Amino acid sequence: MAVQMLLVINKSGGLIYHRSLDAESDKGLNSNDYLILASILHGSFAIASQLTPKALQLSQSAAQNIDFTVPYIPYVGMPRGRRGGQDKNRSNSSLNSSQGKLGSFKGDDFFKDAFQSWNRSGVRQLCTDQFTMYIYQTMTGLKFVAVSSQGALSASHTGGSSNMHSIHVADNFLRKIYCLYSDYVMKDPFYSLEMPIKSTLFDQKVKQMMENLA
Repeated sequence: MAVQMLLVINKSGGLIYHRSLDAESDKGLNSNDYLILASILHGSFAIASQLTPKALQLSQSAAQNIDFTVPYIPYVGMPRGRRGGQDKNRSNSSLNSSQGKLGSFKGDDFFKDAFQSWNRSGVRQLCTDQFTMYIYQTMTGLKFVAVSSQGALSASHTGGSSNMHSIHVADNFLRKIYCLYSDYVMKDPFYSLEMPIKSTLFDQKVKQMMENLA
């Protein structure tokens, strides 16, 4: 399984969403354990952001020399049928049905351009012998955390073992989860900010995208 677990942590460090595809890993953890895990990750992220060299924090010219651009990697987390491009012979109804699966986003992918990483001082990747954790932070402080088996994200798309490439793949994947969050959670008139996410559609789409990485 490429992505075993996905967490969404609000800007205060509270866990507002959790999805796991590994039933075995869920057996030893209860809801309180996940809340504690989210709080620890939030605190560790804040500490790591303060470990950024002070010269880099104060010098705008030095910060400008660092390229925070994340390249677009085609069809990360999308159904395998889309990765080869759209079939020109498809009927219009079939094409419209395919587009409808992306909610309000038009086309065969959520975005197709490179983008800037907003996580410029905190943790982006945490590697251990058992798993690799990737963190994508939005401008509002919302954190999307993906936990995968070692090297699974990079190997499933390019066969390479480049550490930076695996981060870019994870950033592309988590940004698409952010797109789902914007589409299915933030447009829900009954949802309150910073509160647990209970959207069935969001949960279904996240599960599908995680399974597509397998």
